[in-house]
Amino acid sequence: MLTAVILAGCGDPDQKLRDNAAQTARTAASEVNTTRLVVEQLQAHRLWPQPARRMVDDAEKNLGKTADTFSTQQPSTEQSARLYEQVSSTLDDAVAAVTAVRIALGNDDLAAAERQLPALRLSGRDLDRVGELAK
Repeated sequence: MLTAVILAGCGDPDQKLRDNAAQTARTAASEVNTTRLVVEQLQAHRLWPQPARRMVDDAEKNLGKTADTFSTQQPSTEQSARLYEQVSSTLDDAVAAVTAVRIALGNDDLAAAERQLPALRLSGRDLDRVGELAK
């Protein structure tokens, strides 16, 4: 569905929203991938819990700011409204997964954090696709 929305958006007059969506997605993907890497490094015993919690906390804060900034965009066409909704939904999913990891790590529950890996991978892929819009 995401690919269809992106492709359908080509040629519409709202290039600014597409460019903002792409930049937002690239920034958000970085935070999601940081969180995924933190969990993977914890699994492999290559990272201590305290710095891991701090990195995920920072990723969550940055991701939240990024999502909040995107939410102020004003779609001007039906196509850009669909893109806006899809990107917003993808950001919401990413925020939820990163928040769940932060909570799990705060409770010293690595297993719960590991259960978020599929959601983090999916969000990262979806955000990477949106990030390709302005290239």
